Amino acid sequence: MAIGKYFSTFSALVGILAMFAMPANADMGVFPLRQVLTLEDPSSVFTISNPSDRIIEGRVTWIDLSATETGYAQASPESRAKLSAAPYLVVTPAQFRLKPGARMDISVQIRDGVKLPKGERRSHLLVETEASRTPIRKASNRGLQVDVGLGVSVPVILRNGGKTKSKFDDTRLLRDTDGTLNLETMIVPSGNNSSYGRVIVEYTPEQHNSSAVQLGVRENVAVFTDTEKRKVSVPFGFVSLDAGEILIRYEGQEEYEGVVFDERVFDLAPPVEED
Repeated sequence: MAIGKYFSTFSALVGILAMFAMPANADMGVFPLRQVLTLEDPSSVFTISNPSDRIIEGRVTWIDLSATETGYAQASPESRAKLSAAPYLVVTPAQFRLKPGARMDISVQIRDGVKLPKGERRSHLLVETEASRTPIRKASNRGLQVDVGLGVSVPVILRNGGKTKSKFDDTRLLRDTDGTLNLETMIVPSGNNSSYGRVIVEYTPEQHNSSAVQLGVRENVAVFTDTEKRKVSVPFGFVSLDAGEILIRYEGQEEYEGVVFDERVFDLAPPVEED
C-alpha cells in the first residue's frame, strides 16, 4: 500500500503530492492491502475507514504503476498497455463521504462480457480525499491555514491462468550503521504470475542438538513479473552470531498459503576474533 499527503496553502493554493511516502498519522484507512480477481472469483471489496475527527470526501480512480526493485514507479505508456487491469474492471462507488469514525465498502469487479487476456494484469486503486483546512501554526495574531488531503493506492490483480514461481538470488549478510546484522536478498520471478508471502530467516547454532531460532520475518512481500527482481531486507537485531546455519524461506500468504516458493540454507562461519 502506498500512502501520501499533499498540502496547499489557503491563500496561494500551492500543492505538493508525495504519493508514495508513509505519513506518521494517516487520516484514512483502506483494507485489505491487495485483492486478486479471477474468472472464478470476479469481485472483491475494499473497506475505507475514517479514524479522524473530520468529515472526509473523496473519489476512487485507477492508476498504473510499474514494479521496481524496491517498490513502484509511474508506468510508461508502453508498460501500461501490457500491464493495466483497469479496462477490464468496474469500481463503485466512484465518490464517497465519510463522517468521523465511519466506514464504507468499495466494490471492484470484472466487467460483464469482457474477454480477459491470458496471464496477469495489475492496476492500483487510488483513493483520494479532498483537502480539509487545518491550522498548523500561529504567528502573532495570524494563523497559517493549510489544506491537508490524502491519497492511498492498493494493487488489484487480475489473473487468467498462468503459473507462479519465484526464487532467491544474491543473498548477503550485512551490518547496519548501528552495528546490527540483517539479511538482504533478491527474489527473482520466473513464472507468469506474481508471488505474495513472507520471508523468514532462521538460525541453527553449530552445537549438537541445537534448535532453530527465528531471526526475523518480512511480511507482505509481493514480487511482480514486470520487474526483474525484488530486493528484500530482514533485520535481526543481533550484533553477532556464532557458527551455524542460516535458512531463508519465502512462503506464501493469502491465496498462496501453504506454498513454499523457495528455501535456501547457508553455512555461517564463526566470527573473526580481533587482535
